[in-house]
Amino acid sequence: MPFDWMEYLRLAQTLAANGDEASKRTAISRAYYFVFNLAYARVEDNCGRKPPGPPGIHAWCWEKYSSNRQAVCRALGIEGSRLKRLRHDADYKKNDIRRLDDVCNRMLTDVQRFHADFVNMDPALPN
Repeated sequence: MPFDWMEYLRLAQTLAANGDEASKRTAISRAYYFVFNLAYARVEDNCGRKPPGPPGIHAWCWEKYSSNRQAVCRALGIEGSRLKRLRHDADYKKNDIRRLDDVCNRMLTDVQRFHADFVNMDPALPN
């Protein structure tokens, strides 16, 4: 049975409720990977596997969305790239993340909105 990526969102929500920095950073990361894995699976289904070489898999995936002619698809690509930057900061930024609670809560809200837009988008997109 394939993995249910919604489990990442549920885990992110559980971790976000914890008060410690590590839990919040991990919640941001899991929330991003929830939407990335859904988006990437659809790209593979509609466009085929990523060719070897640059760009990286995340950039390639979001580019497939953001370069599409359909506005909703483009918006998801732009949003996916923004969410990736937040995930990158949460995973690798050594210094404190300003207003981490707010960043974490907004990430959870944003990925839920992304998911709603994603499931309502034509499944043939991106193409």
